[in-house]
Amino acid sequence: MIGRMGLVAASLLALSGVAAEAKPGKRFNDCGRDCPDMIAIAPGTFSMGADVGEEGRPEGPVRQVTITRPFALGVHEVTNAQYSRFIAETGRTPSRGCRSIVGGKVEIVPEGDYLNPGTGAGAGAPDKPVVCVSWRDAKAYAAWLSEKTGQNYRLPSEAEWEYAARAGKPGDYYWGNSIDAACTHANVYDKDGAAGGAVPVFSTAEGAVTVPHAQCSDGHAEVAPVGSYRANAFGLHDMTGNVWEWVEDCYFAPYPSGAPTDGSAYQVSGECPRRAVRGGSWMSSPFRNRTSWRGRDPEDLVTWIFGFRVARDLPAKDAK
Repeated sequence: MIGRMGLVAASLLALSGVAAEAKPGKRFNDCGRDCPDMIAIAPGTFSMGADVGEEGRPEGPVRQVTITRPFALGVHEVTNAQYSRFIAETGRTPSRGCRSIVGGKVEIVPEGDYLNPGTGAGAGAPDKPVVCVSWRDAKAYAAWLSEKTGQNYRLPSEAEWEYAARAGKPGDYYWGNSIDAACTHANVYDKDGAAGGAVPVFSTAEGAVTVPHAQCSDGHAEVAPVGSYRANAFGLHDMTGNVWEWVEDCYFAPYPSGAPTDGSAYQVSGECPRRAVRGGSWMSSPFRNRTSWRGRDPEDLVTWIFGFRVARDLPAKDAK
C-alpha cells in the first residue's frame, strides 16, 4: 500500500493542475521520474483489423471503430527503471519463472525475473522495456500509478492500441506496407537480429528452419532502449517491435459480433482464458509485427518478450 503520504501527494498533484488539460498531441507527465511520459490522443474513427491471419488466429472481420473519448498513452513502453520504483514502493514480489530461450528452445527459467529476463532481453538495464511481467503485474503497476497520481491509469484496450499504433495510417505498419522499411521506425527481426542468432522461436511455420527478416539494419540484434527509433505520427515510440505489449481485452477470435465499437475493451463475465497482446517484438516474424496482428496468452504468463505500456483517461473537454 502507498499510505497516507502517497495519497496526500496524489491530492496535491490533482489540485495543482498537473496535466489538468492535455490537448491532443500534448506530452505530459503526472509525477516526474516515477511516472511514464504520456501523450494525449484525440477521439476518432478507424478500420480495425484485417481480413488475413494465421490458421486459428484471424485478425478480422474488419470493422469500423470510433474512439469516443480522448485518452493518453505512454510515449514509451514501461522501462525497468520505472517498474523498479513500483516494486520498491509497493514491496510487490516480482514474478519469477520467466520463459526464455535455453539451448535453442523456449523453457521456464525458475530464477528468471524482470531483472534477469534471459537471452537478448536487456538484463534489467534501466532504459530498456520491462519484460517478464504478467498481465496481472501490468494491471498492478497501473493501479499503483492511479493511487499515486489521483488519475485513472490502466492498460489500453485493443482498439485504443491499434488506433494509436496506426496513427491515421492504413498500411500493414505505421510507416507503410514493407517490413524492409522498418529499421528507422522500429526494432524488428532484421539483418542484425539474423546475424546475431536471434532466430524467432514463434513463427508462421512451426519448426521452420528459416524465418523471413527485414532486409535492413536497425542497429540492435536484441531489445533496444525505449525511444531509439522514430515516433509514429501520434508521437509514440516502439508501437511495433521491441517487446510485445499486454492490453486490457479478453481475447476472442474472430472479433465477436458483440465486441464494442466505441474503443472500450472486450470483457467476459467470469474467468478470461487469454488476454490480448500487441505489436510483436525484436525477434518476431515480420507477419506478426503487423499492426493488426493479435497475440493471446494467459494472464499469469511471464516471458522475456512481453512488456506493456499504460493508458490514462482524459476529460472529454481535452479533446477540444
